Amino acid sequence: MNQLCYYSFRDARYSDTHHLCSLASDEMPLVVNCAGNVETSFAFTTDLPEGREDFYLFYMVCGSMRLWMGEEEVRIGAGDAVLFPPRCHYRYTYEGGEPLSYLWVHFTGSYALSLLEECALTPLPRCIATRDGVGISGAFRRLFDVFECTHSLQKQELACALQQVILTVAKSVSLKSEGRRFETSLRYLHASYQKKISIPALARMENLSHSRYVVLFRKQMGMSPMAYVVGLRMSAACELLHSTDLPVKQVGVLVGYADAHFFSKLFKKHVGMSPQSYRQKR
Repeated sequence: MNQLCYYSFRDARYSDTHHLCSLASDEMPLVVNCAGNVETSFAFTTDLPEGREDFYLFYMVCGSMRLWMGEEEVRIGAGDAVLFPPRCHYRYTYEGGEPLSYLWVHFTGSYALSLLEECALTPLPRCIATRDGVGISGAFRRLFDVFECTHSLQKQELACALQQVILTVAKSVSLKSEGRRFETSLRYLHASYQKKISIPALARMENLSHSRYVVLFRKQMGMSPMAYVVGLRMSAACELLHSTDLPVKQVGVLVGYADAHFFSKLFKKHVGMSPQSYRQKR
């Protein structure tokens, strides 16, 4: 078994007691107690009935393990992240054979739980299916890099690196979730809002029927697809009116409206004043 271990406490790696760095602290918003990487092909079991005093996050790079969440047994594999709260029984088993690699960090601090809540990574314990493996691994590597460069602000820099790890996991969960199913069509809308928009074409981008796409889009975005397009166009029009001296008619054409009268009427409805008045006020 190959283990890469970093400790914030110099004596932790030499201690005969169980995890000297298993500490809870509220002296700083975020405190990294220890972190590292495990790579092995030999079977093992980790079973801590009383858990630790700090939070535990690990991310599966490759391989698979059996994990227990209370009485429930789950199988975790590459791309899965697991979060345990303090003083929580954690148990997992690797059966050997295929290579296993996972990255881990133990942390505490007065802001730790709030950060996890803000990132929608609670309740705990939790097994999380993620998407951006390269980003998460890279965030862990940057955390390890900070451990390797000792200086007076290392604890603060470790806290920043830890926060980036957690944010990267949270962002990856968001990308994986149902709410991101419109990623393809939204990217198209932001790039092509000034063109003629076909809702059926947008629906095909997401492998949905026209009606189903509209229903799910409204549920996720809080408005219809065309209302979203109008919002994009009005935002672009405001920017053009503010930053250029283009005629109002030309601004309308650039954001997707060939009819200058219709553009002015729609602009006033959404912004509360005519394009000319908006330009003068800005």
